[in-house]
Amino acid sequence: MNRFWRQLAIASNWPVLVAVLVLSVVGVVSIQAHSVADLHAAADAKKQILFVVIGFGVMLAMQAVSYQIIGRFAWPFYFLSLALLIYTVMPGVPTGGFLGVPEIKGQRNWINVGPLKLQPAELMKVAFCMVMARYLRFRSNYRTLGGLIPPFLLAVVPLMVILKQPDLGTAILFIPALFALLFVAGARLRHLLAIMAIGLALMPIAWYSGPREKTGLDIEVPVLKHFPALIKKYQRARVYALFSRDPAILRDTGYQQEQAVTAFGSGGFTGKGALNIPVGRTVPEAHNDMVFALIGEQFGFIGATVTLAAYLVLFTTGVEIASATREPFGKLVAVGTVSLLAGQTFCNIMVAQRLMPVTGITLPFVSYGGSSLLASFIAAGLLLNIGQNRPLVMAKDAFEFD
Repeated sequence: MNRFWRQLAIASNWPVLVAVLVLSVVGVVSIQAHSVADLHAAADAKKQILFVVIGFGVMLAMQAVSYQIIGRFAWPFYFLSLALLIYTVMPGVPTGGFLGVPEIKGQRNWINVGPLKLQPAELMKVAFCMVMARYLRFRSNYRTLGGLIPPFLLAVVPLMVILKQPDLGTAILFIPALFALLFVAGARLRHLLAIMAIGLALMPIAWYSGPREKTGLDIEVPVLKHFPALIKKYQRARVYALFSRDPAILRDTGYQQEQAVTAFGSGGFTGKGALNIPVGRTVPEAHNDMVFALIGEQFGFIGATVTLAAYLVLFTTGVEIASATREPFGKLVAVGTVSLLAGQTFCNIMVAQRLMPVTGITLPFVSYGGSSLLASFIAAGLLLNIGQNRPLVMAKDAFEFD
């Protein structure tokens, strides 16, 4: 037990712990405000507190053994998460009962586990970072174009299953994590830039592929009718709504973001006070995708700045842990978890500020949801573990190439 507390007292750990605590408290207060405003969500705050307590327990429990021992289970964790993902999209799976896959708003993202729901995609994010770090740690073949195929397959396979659910928001998060891991591992920059350029060049094809259809905004999209549809109708509508000021659209497709921006701005500099969200109660899914709007309305510019500062502390400490770790697996796990959390935070806040189309991405440690919180706490636990268990490496720094 004394060893446990000595490990937590390491300088790199306190910024992570404080940042996670601040974000968790802000999240609980915001969800409590939403519970007060919405009687249908009255139990959400109690559940969130339970999720946070469990999450903290999981995060601290990960200090019991070295991350290198945990890394031995990276491949089993990856394949288990992938199997659970495939299970959610298999035909014939029941929608109710134990291990049922309910369809919620057209998505099959969750598995019933008693009274709780497990979202395998959240676990897959962490499993992906761990297995990528395990794969890349002692290899150098990814410095060729052909050698990039296996790492990309490790990302593309779960990504395609997640898109099948469909969950575009979670799928997007794999891309920055993949490129960050490959870049830090020493993949050639020209290869990564070439792949990015090809991806950007294919985006117009993806947008215009599929049968001609109305978007719901009385705009008929020119299409490549002989190509399969890659963009769904509601996704096109969200993109058009992002740039529209048509009152009819703002009352329909653009309503969620419009109300979120209004709620956030109504808080002013100091906010209206904790639990006071008269505008936020009109925001759909405010406790999930748009929780940043509730932070702005309750605590104003000051509260939003404190929240962003907590994320900045978390990410910069994660980068410091990665840069100070010479052991290759630990370095890559730290890079992967930071890139996942940072990408998720960036996308959520951009959506809440009406700077990106709605994607359904939660805000780490703040948004309501057990699976999302568990994945975030596991990521934080890995950072703590790496920061306090840095083995002495009698060799040149990892991923140094001539």
